[in-house]
Amino acid sequence: MRVLSIDLDYIMGPVIELYNEVGYQSDPINRWQNLFDNTAFKESHFYIDQGNLVYCYDLFLEAIKSSPSVSFGYEHDSILYQIAENDNLEIINIDHHDDMFNGHYSEIDGNVDDQEILQMELDDLKNGAAPNEGNWGAWLYSQGKLKSFTWIGNKTSRNTDRTNFVKGLLGKNYRTYSRDNFNIFNKKFDHVFVCCSPQYMPKNHWHYFTMFILAYEIFSKKKVDKSLLDKKYSTEKTRSNVTDEIFGSLS
Repeated sequence: MRVLSIDLDYIMGPVIELYNEVGYQSDPINRWQNLFDNTAFKESHFYIDQGNLVYCYDLFLEAIKSSPSVSFGYEHDSILYQIAENDNLEIINIDHHDDMFNGHYSEIDGNVDDQEILQMELDDLKNGAAPNEGNWGAWLYSQGKLKSFTWIGNKTSRNTDRTNFVKGLLGKNYRTYSRDNFNIFNKKFDHVFVCCSPQYMPKNHWHYFTMFILAYEIFSKKKVDKSLLDKKYSTEKTRSNVTDEIFGSLS
């Protein structure tokens, strides 16, 4: 199954690392309000890469011409609702972040090196931890579902420091490119996914996500089920794990 995944935080490449981890919150509305209220950042500071936007939009319109299944989500782990049951997945991910690893163990123990942090995260996923918007790629790998993963990212992304570790797992089946050195327009896809990543894309740019939804609805003459946008795979998976732990012995 070949999958095209587009995270619109990719268009924030010129500035995203300035605010990437500043005042991060799981609630994007509060995140942006607090950022503007409590820092020197203004909406005008957060400009997009127009070339990245046009690239994503043109590619999306080209990809849906062959009538693949299409889904949308607020956050990237929502892609798993559509692809988690499939094997031999060939993922092409256009994204500012690699989405192979989140690197969250660095917040738990600052004494371990980067390789250990990533290995701990991978072991966690293998042992049943829920994936999230930052490590859904590694989760697919941990479940034996990933055939290949191609990341088309920004040169400004700090996640490139993980590339050697991921290549150690996937070998030649893990590739990284910029949009200028990888021809993707001649490929056909079985599924196309687009997410907004509202924690990483400022509110004044959320309308670009709407633009993709409207384009799909006009082209396909189908309505996107907006209720599905509220679903988050990692949250449901985490709660499911808790339920299994509490009630599993009673069944």
